[in-house]
Amino acid sequence: MKQVNALIRITRLRKGYKAAALAHECGITASYLSQIESGKEVDSALTSILLQKLGLVMKARSEDLCRYDKILDDFFQAAAFYDLDQAWERFSVLSALETVIMESELAFKYLLAAFIYSVLSKNPMKIRQTRSLLEKCEKLMDEDFRQLYYLYMGSSYADIRDNLFKEYTQKVLNMKEKRGVTSIALYHMAVCFAKENNHFLADQYNLKAQRKFTEEQNYRQLIFSQAFEAVLYSENNLYDEALALTVSILDQTLVPLGEDQRQQLLQNMLFICNLAGRYEQVLRYCEHYGHNLEMTDMHRAMQAWACMQLNEPRKALTLLNLCPPAESDPFASQFIAVLYSYLTRDEASLQRQLIQFQKYTIQSGDYLSAKFITDLIYDFYSRRNNYSKAVYYRNLLDQRK
Repeated sequence: MKQVNALIRITRLRKGYKAAALAHECGITASYLSQIESGKEVDSALTSILLQKLGLVMKARSEDLCRYDKILDDFFQAAAFYDLDQAWERFSVLSALETVIMESELAFKYLLAAFIYSVLSKNPMKIRQTRSLLEKCEKLMDEDFRQLYYLYMGSSYADIRDNLFKEYTQKVLNMKEKRGVTSIALYHMAVCFAKENNHFLADQYNLKAQRKFTEEQNYRQLIFSQAFEAVLYSENNLYDEALALTVSILDQTLVPLGEDQRQQLLQNMLFICNLAGRYEQVLRYCEHYGHNLEMTDMHRAMQAWACMQLNEPRKALTLLNLCPPAESDPFASQFIAVLYSYLTRDEASLQRQLIQFQKYTIQSGDYLSAKFITDLIYDFYSRRNNYSKAVYYRNLLDQRK
């Protein structure tokens, strides 16, 4: 990694300095500046002039910088092992030192850490900001940095651009194997194949990821991989296996799970039960796990659906009334709207919402949810003897297989 070249490029971009203007002030051509920013070695005098024009003085390697470098390495390690408490603590220290670090040879390394932090904390605005800077520095990266960059670039597109998610993940797997990187990429590739409804390759890559996670003792990532395995079971109608695996993950005590992870696992369990028509089991799981877990709107919505199927509409309505509009969660908001329409017997709204919900789940690559909603649409039209539309909307899902 050519640290000084990266520092010049990053600082110019962050300060909004035009390349032509900086080159003119330094007495060089814009094309020569571009070469410098792409890694060309230059004499120390020109380097000093460039840094001075950017308001920087290159700091010598000090004990403080060595300490900051160690904290950055600790952050990368915590991120790889999904130890978010440690990752947040390390990045909190780093962000307080951002001004100092961004004027040092660690500028690029910090920028990569900031990008990873924004991906893990799911901050779209910060993702776009840091991603834009990193994309302009790719040529300056050594292999280790580039591999880490590709991994989290893929992650940043996971829910919005499946093609880029897969493209960057494949780039990681094309490089030499690296602890804490290759294993995650294998898991990500499994997710990519699942989105394409290729369950065979999804399972193959997921099993490879599990072996790597076990070797690395990366148990938090292993849990993600096992939870994903349960989803694959569900997509193949193996509901007993899916539930058994999910319950075992939620009940295990080896690795402390965060509140959000436990909430997601319970949501998966409730969804699997609803898919399998085990509505009493939904209520039992809510009762069992609800004492030690903050119930979310999706939990209540899943519970409300089970109550509706058990002919308890009043209890279902009570649960839904506890759910405020969830603008930040389009899945939850659409599912709750569908349930309200069922309960109020508003057929026009129900028809519109079901079609809209199916479109959303198909576009997001959520096959299991799309199948659930498609079954509801098929039932809706079949009950009205409109079999042509029932078949039409079922075919929309089949075409994505």
